[in-house]
Amino acid sequence: MTALADPDTALAAFAGERARLRALAYRLLGSVAEAEDALQDAWLRWSAVAPGSVGSAPAFLTTLVTRLALDRLRSARVARERYYGLWLPEPEVADWDDGSEDGAESESVPLAMLLLLERLAPDQRAVFVLREAMDLDYAEIAAMLGKSVEACRQIMRRARARMAEPSAAMADPDAGRRLAAAFAEASVRRDYAAIVALLSDDAQWLSDGGGMVRTAVKPLFGADRIARFLIGVQRKRAVSFQFVPVRVNGGPGLLAELGGSFRSVLAFDIADGRILRVYQVANPQKLERVRSF
Repeated sequence: MTALADPDTALAAFAGERARLRALAYRLLGSVAEAEDALQDAWLRWSAVAPGSVGSAPAFLTTLVTRLALDRLRSARVARERYYGLWLPEPEVADWDDGSEDGAESESVPLAMLLLLERLAPDQRAVFVLREAMDLDYAEIAAMLGKSVEACRQIMRRARARMAEPSAAMADPDAGRRLAAAFAEASVRRDYAAIVALLSDDAQWLSDGGGMVRTAVKPLFGADRIARFLIGVQRKRAVSFQFVPVRVNGGPGLLAELGGSFRSVLAFDIADGRILRVYQVANPQKLERVRSF
C-alpha cells in the first residue's frame, strides 16, 4: 500500500508523477491550459485521499487524470464544433537550447498527431493514448475506464482505423531548425522564389485565429499561394515579419512578430527536406502561456 501519512508525502508522490501526468493530459486535451487545470484538479483530489487507502500512487493518479481530462474533453468537443475557422491545438513552446519543456524531449507530441487525435471520440482517444503513449496493457486501461478488456480492444481497433493516415515524421532537429530559419529569412526578404523552393508543391498553411485576429480562415494549399500570402500580408500592412526560432512540440518552430508585435506561433511538418505543412496558432487565448524569447 502507498502510505500518504502527511502532506509532504502526498506532494512528493504527485511531483514524481507530474511530468508523465501532464503529457497524458495534454495528449487527451490538446491544450496546455486545460492540461494544467486538469492537473490542478487532480492535485486537489489527491491531497484529500485518506492515508494508506491507495495501493499504487501512479495507477491511481493516472486513472484520476484520465477521468478528469475525459470530462473536460467531452465538454470541449461541443465548443470545438462551434469554433470559428480551423481549430488547432495549443502549442508547447520552448527555447531551442532546452532539451524539452517539463520533461524529456521524447514526451513531446507533434501538432499533426494532436490533430489526428481530434478525429477520435473521447473514449477512443483515451484508450489510444493510454495504450500507445502511456504503454499500459488492456487490463489496466479497462480498470481505469470502467470497461471490459474486450471492449477496450474493440475501441482501440476502431481508433486505429480512424487514425490510419500517414503523418510527417519528426524531422532531424538540426535539419528542421535550418529549414525553419531559411523559411523565416526568405519570408522577411519577401523572396517569392526562395519561399516556394522551401515548400512542398502540395504544402498546406493551416491557421487558427479563433475569430479574434485576422488570419487565413480556410487552409491555403500549394507553395505558390502560401508564398503570395506571406508577401501580401507584409505589403498590405506596410510592415515586415520578424521571427524568433523556437522549439514547438519538440520540432522546429518560430515566434512571429508583425510590426513589432507578437502575433503567432508557427510550427512545421517536414518531409523529404521540404516543408509539408505550416501551422499558425494566432488565437490570443492559446498564446497566453507563450513568452517572447
